[in-house]
Amino acid sequence: MSTEHAILGLLNQRPMHGYEIKKEFEKSVSYIWSINIGQLYTLLKKMEKENKIVKKVVPQENKPDKLVYKIADKGRITLQKWLSEPVVMRQTKDEFYLKMMFLTQTKKEDAKKYIDKQVDIIEKQLNEFNKIKSTNKDSKNNFMGVLLEASIMHFQVDIQWLNLYKERMGL
Repeated sequence: MSTEHAILGLLNQRPMHGYEIKKEFEKSVSYIWSINIGQLYTLLKKMEKENKIVKKVVPQENKPDKLVYKIADKGRITLQKWLSEPVVMRQTKDEFYLKMMFLTQTKKEDAKKYIDKQVDIIEKQLNEFNKIKSTNKDSKNNFMGVLLEASIMHFQVDIQWLNLYKERMGL
């Protein structure tokens, strides 16, 4: 259900056509949530049927008509209700942790190699996010800065946890 809420949140900022929604998603929400273009258009149709958004056809010269979506009152109510409800149980449905659970079923040297590779990948992501953070110091978008910090902290904790795993499993 959260993908729908992300779309409502973006449309609550301003009306947009589908491609704009996708681009805004990539610029902001994609750090924490993903969507593909097919899923986006399927959800837009569903949300329009449910009267959460309204579609306006904007004619264009020598191009197909542009479909601009705007949040409707029902969509705004849905978004506000969702925003008012705390997340009771965060899911950790994650391939990373699933692999770690079964890694004990491999040879110790293979497990150690896997963990070392995983640490390398996370360190690269951490470095990339630190670069983004340093280039966006003056950004007026406080939330994105805080979200970037949260991602950096997650990467750091993952590295610590992998090192703990190696230590406890004798790798």
